[in-house]
Amino acid sequence: MLDKSELDDEILREVASVGGGYGNKIERCMEEMERIERAVRYLKGRVERPGGTPLFSLRLLVRLRRRFEELREEALRQRKSLIIYREALGLFRHREVFEIYNIERFKL
Repeated sequence: MLDKSELDDEILREVASVGGGYGNKIERCMEEMERIERAVRYLKGRVERPGGTPLFSLRLLVRLRRRFEELREEALRQRKSLIIYREALGLFRHREVFEIYNIERFKL
């Protein structure tokens, strides 16, 4: 049987694990969104070059934009879940969450 301090430690580990899980998912989405932003900048440069627009580049741009929007929506869902989780724990100030997981800064 666990004593009270061991049980408290176990609960704290579980709380941190769940909250961290949301954060990890958001960070993975944001990292991929950054890669897509770089790829789109490169492809836009290719499309804007004189001498014709490579059809492959246009198709890839469309696919990347679609994937970017999917990632953005997933990151927003995960951030909302993190905020709900924090509120369930009694934490009602979320300024730090919005600063750390600033999804709105990503634009295509």
